Amino acid sequence: MEKRMVMLDVVFYVVFPIVLWHALRGPVGEYGAMLICTVPGAIYTVYRFWSIRRVQWFGTFLLVNLAVSTLLNVLAGSALQMLWNDVWYSIALSVFFLATVVVKRPLMLYFSLDFVEMQGAPRSVMKKQFFERDVFPLFQWITVGFALRDGLLAAIKAHLIVRYGVEAFDRAIVIREVIGWGITILCMLGFVRISKILSNRDTPPYPE
Repeated sequence: MEKRMVMLDVVFYVVFPIVLWHALRGPVGEYGAMLICTVPGAIYTVYRFWSIRRVQWFGTFLLVNLAVSTLLNVLAGSALQMLWNDVWYSIALSVFFLATVVVKRPLMLYFSLDFVEMQGAPRSVMKKQFFERDVFPLFQWITVGFALRDGLLAAIKAHLIVRYGVEAFDRAIVIREVIGWGITILCMLGFVRISKILSNRDTPPYPE
């Protein structure tokens, strides 16, 4: 399942956009090509939401993220501005992730609650365990990791735009996926640690 998800991510977020970009930038212009390049990713995002439509926080985040990204792209008016909008949005996401850490409501904790609930675990029971002092800091650090991911991506994309202009588009796509998955894999170590902590406890069976 995870291998399939990685493959679909690469196809819809990397391969299709790059192919469409090089095929269409001549006939429809750079801005038009960029807008069309976002369509495969948008369709895939909707599919992911549909496949996990019972998920509360994560599903909502997917849809809001898609809506805001689409709005920013449509309102950009030019290819270069569309790239800069992506930079500012990445910064906003980074700040948002950090804000959830500051208020001690790390977003990754709530995403995790969604997924364990999908697997049949009672949400209220798992939420209590996730907020215990040997587990909660790990969720804080994992959320910080995702904030750093978006902040780092914003900095790299800004550098590419300043250096290459619109030509930074396809480079940014590849770098985004490499850094995104690299930091995600590192954060997964935190989830593994959390899983070990919880599995080592003498937790009574979940009530039916």
